[in-house]
Amino acid sequence: MPLDKSTIQSVTPSQIYEWKGPGPDVPLTPETDTRIAAEQKWYNLTGRLVTVKVEDDGDITLVLSDAEGKKAGSVGAEIPVGPTWCELRQTVFGWTTQSFPFTFKDNQKLEMREPHIITVTGQAFFDVDHAPADHSNQRSKTKKYSVWEIHPVMALHVDQ
Repeated sequence: MPLDKSTIQSVTPSQIYEWKGPGPDVPLTPETDTRIAAEQKWYNLTGRLVTVKVEDDGDITLVLSDAEGKKAGSVGAEIPVGPTWCELRQTVFGWTTQSFPFTFKDNQKLEMREPHIITVTGQAFFDVDHAPADHSNQRSKTKKYSVWEIHPVMALHVDQ
């Protein structure tokens, strides 16, 4: 997290959904380690939690849409596996009906007890694994879902 909290920009899922992708001329592959300039900024993303899923790599993806639900666009925010994220992961699992331990194949959506409006804080990440060939911001398989996401989530706040 940045030391100067005033550098963290507040955004909504529909705003991120409107962002442009880096374009086909930016050499991005799943193995690219260096974050591009747009990925080095910090954001507070506020939205309605519509889905919680566990990915096949163990990351938890929070799918958010605008709190009011009036504008299109969903954005993923990922909480990785590891000691740094244990507290955040416990909070999110507490919102679901999931019992432990559990096993799964591929990705698994978790049932939520109640909807929340949350703010996640983290850096933007262009998930090239889900990007179309032209590196635009619209996922090819999931409609109205941004390729840009917040990854990793470094803080989480329940607004409602």
